[in-house]
Amino acid sequence: MFNQVHLTALAGMKSFSFEDFFMTNQDSGCPLGEEAMRKRLRGLVKSGEVVRVGRNAYCVSGNKMSSYRHEYSEEANTVAQALREAFPAVEFTIFELVQLNEFVNHQLAHNVLFLSVEDDIIDFVFDLLKEQFPGKVLLDPTSELYHQYWYDGMIVLNKLVTEAPRGIEEAWHTRLEKLLVDLVSDSLLQEVISKSEYPAILEGTFSGYVIDESCLFRYAKRRGAEKQLKALIREKTNITLRTE
Repeated sequence: MFNQVHLTALAGMKSFSFEDFFMTNQDSGCPLGEEAMRKRLRGLVKSGEVVRVGRNAYCVSGNKMSSYRHEYSEEANTVAQALREAFPAVEFTIFELVQLNEFVNHQLAHNVLFLSVEDDIIDFVFDLLKEQFPGKVLLDPTSELYHQYWYDGMIVLNKLVTEAPRGIEEAWHTRLEKLLVDLVSDSLLQEVISKSEYPAILEGTFSGYVIDESCLFRYAKRRGAEKQLKALIREKTNITLRTE
């Protein structure tokens, strides 16, 4: 079939642009114009045969890559629902510690919710959570306070970095791109997760899931962690970045 033949021709490239896709098909005698080919490429992305790995950068997915999805705990969904009801327009994300169990060598037996919300409303959210989840909420704690008051099911509230990546299924879900950057830039997470686990986490995410590298490094730059993250990938992992 048309799609399969020309995907095969592009499969050997670590990434390709729309221009590559269009010219490959033109060279093979495809009569479709540019707009029709853009529609065809969008269809391939939607079907999962092609994945977006950066700005105008795609690759053939094969059988190994899929879009990341985490089944959030009942506690995380309860917190999210409480915020949506009280502050319908607020932007927030939730990362729960057990999300990392898919990627780390040493399994995490207990969960902590890391809730990031817009800075100008963080105090109001703190008051809400203190009332609904008494004794379970810490506001932007130091590592000392975190370890002093830690227990299973704790909620850690902190400021959401502006322009942070939004979730795909739900805006409050934590995308892998955000998770990876936060691991190398958030001082509290660095205390919670051993840095010896970072290479395995990076390799596990890149090998199993679609990572939008443009999104990843744009957010890393926003957090002042772009050089650090790239150095970690190049020096400690076998990952080949598709957009470089």
